[in-house]
Amino acid sequence: MKAISSENVNEIISRTLSIINPKIIKHGEITGYILYKMLECEHLYSDHDLVDYTMLSILHDIGLYKEPNVQNLVDLDTKDVWSHSIYGFLFLKFFTPMKDKAEIVLYHHIDYNRYHLISSKYLHIIECLNLADHMDTFMHLGQDNMEKDYFVKYRDIKFSGKALDLFFRAEAKFKITDKLVKGTYKKELSEFLSKKVFSEKYKKGFLEMLVYTIDFRSEHTVIHTMATVNFAKQLGRLMRLSGVELHDLYYGSLLHDLGKLAIPLEILESPGRLSKEEMKIMKAHVRITEMILEGVVDQDVLEIAVRHHEKLDGSGYHKGLTQKDLTLPQQIVAVADILSALYGKRSYKDAFESNKIKEILWQDAENNKISKPVVECLLRNYDSIIFKFETEKQQTIGVYLDIKEQYEVIAQRFTTYLE
Repeated sequence: MKAISSENVNEIISRTLSIINPKIIKHGEITGYILYKMLECEHLYSDHDLVDYTMLSILHDIGLYKEPNVQNLVDLDTKDVWSHSIYGFLFLKFFTPMKDKAEIVLYHHIDYNRYHLISSKYLHIIECLNLADHMDTFMHLGQDNMEKDYFVKYRDIKFSGKALDLFFRAEAKFKITDKLVKGTYKKELSEFLSKKVFSEKYKKGFLEMLVYTIDFRSEHTVIHTMATVNFAKQLGRLMRLSGVELHDLYYGSLLHDLGKLAIPLEILESPGRLSKEEMKIMKAHVRITEMILEGVVDQDVLEIAVRHHEKLDGSGYHKGLTQKDLTLPQQIVAVADILSALYGKRSYKDAFESNKIKEILWQDAENNKISKPVVECLLRNYDSIIFKFETEKQQTIGVYLDIKEQYEVIAQRFTTYLE
């Protein structure tokens, strides 16, 4: 059972993050490629570790996606570098299989002459990432905007001289800058990452990181995604879906709202009824989700993800499908999504009472909008489903609060590096 192949893990990350801000992911991929070639030149690392270090480098600025309207990465790097470094570290620590290596991202902006203040077994990787990051910045600024003797002047001050020497060795051997100029680095990077067969746990971790990183714009959106997944899984088991169907159901529900990352927050969190134009923008999230997932996830997973707003009578979107077109897993996610929306608290509304939720769902089932068998199953097991969800929700909120608390602690500690 493969929802997504190993070679497509980086592709789905790239597509998703490019929709929010293509500059950040492009910078990450270039930095990742430079680091990969530097480390390859040393012949010291297993393929597994080399892939991990490269993926971490690609995602080293993932914390920037919490920042609204980031346009100039160079300008940002000269101002507040700690906020996104800390958030990036925490996202990677809590949501990926690379927990023990995440500190590489935490320290990637620390000047080399401050390394004595930190303790890490990945210090060499950190200095190489720091240098690779500087290199891409230098190439973007050009010599007219950056001191010509920059790398001589700041050797062993801002960055490691050892890492700089390693870069020049790798440049001589692999022609890194030539490939960056021609754009051929991207194919080479993709081919390298595709050689590694990721475990299901590894792939699942990256997809969860992707979803939750974007959803961490607000606590409500985190819980909505988690609730939809939880409700769908419970209903799937109660309706005796096969193991393969449950597997696809999980990934389809996890990724179902990925396209919302492109929807303005003022529409997602609108306190009132959306206007006709706003609703048109909101509905576009399904097409965007399809665009991200098409060709990189299993077709059954794709269809589960993008059909959660379809109705049995053909009145849904975005394709106006009818009952005969919709599989049971697709119908389950449609019900789970509605239950999540009704049960969830938002900035502009409290959760509906249980009786009201049941009434709305039953009315939709009676009107041939959503599956009556699925709704009947939900109503029979309503209290149990909600109880199990609330138990899991506390764990998710716990992680959310842990991240916020650890952010404050680490941010305070980082003032040492600024003094």
